[in-house]
Amino acid sequence: MKKLIAAMAALLVAAGPLHAQTFRPNVLDPSYNHDRWVTSSNGIVKDFRAYRSSFDDLDDDDQFGGPDALGVPEWVAYEVKRVEGQCIATHPRPGTWITDDELHDSGIMPDDRSYRTTNAFRHSHPAWFARGHLAMKLLAERLGDDAQWNTHSFYNAVPQRQSFNAGIWLDLENLTGAWAQHFGTVWIVTGPVFADRHAYAHLGDSGEFPVAIPEALFKIVIRESGIPNRPNFLAFIYPQVGPGYSHRPFDHTRFLTTVDEIEQLTGIDFLTSLPDAVEAELEAQQGPGLWPADAGDFIPACEGGGD
Repeated sequence: MKKLIAAMAALLVAAGPLHAQTFRPNVLDPSYNHDRWVTSSNGIVKDFRAYRSSFDDLDDDDQFGGPDALGVPEWVAYEVKRVEGQCIATHPRPGTWITDDELHDSGIMPDDRSYRTTNAFRHSHPAWFARGHLAMKLLAERLGDDAQWNTHSFYNAVPQRQSFNAGIWLDLENLTGAWAQHFGTVWIVTGPVFADRHAYAHLGDSGEFPVAIPEALFKIVIRESGIPNRPNFLAFIYPQVGPGYSHRPFDHTRFLTTVDEIEQLTGIDFLTSLPDAVEAELEAQQGPGLWPADAGDFIPACEGGGD
């Protein structure tokens, strides 16, 4: 009996208590226009200092009938600007991720329980799903501590396999930061891709909010070209599981696609600020390759900073 009690106590310690975390002051910066190119939304739009989120609501919009709240954003958009200095100061993150209490009580947004696992489970399932940022913490650090803190919210999270989240996806996020250094500013729109726009698998045990697991993630990276209303952009779709994910260097060119294809898979309309004819022309084009970035364009976190 003593061994059983000790084992149960160890399990509870590993799981940890669920301490509610709250948003930090959300002071918007008027010099940023996170959704500069205007993305369509069927969800709940919320602005943060470091990003804009369109969160899936209770509408039945997957043609399967019945409620289809996914518990994740449709998309997140954010602007990244060049920073000065050799490194980016980082700050501690919250112990648990932040939910919107009103949306949680309405059955729209999960809380941290849906994602939590024990240390023992994570050890034996190293590729299991994590709370995957859409707007990256380190890029949000460019706007300060409160900005990065508020990225740890379910307005900004989808289930991502940890091996994907910490591998090829992280590498692409770092590359977008390097492009911001190289070109001065980039805009990013990113989010989940579901087969048939319908969730076939979920996270969460019985009694917890079922969080939809996407089959893939998309990312569109946009920059000014110097010609009005004709931006340059690269569009990517990454399956959560794929060959070439386990070792560097990663080949991101394999995942280049068109904005048209992302629109067909997600039902989202991107770049709606452009004239219709220009939008149609550009969205049908696939980027020929990755943009240049120099070694000095990759600005790391300062040593000794937060995690």
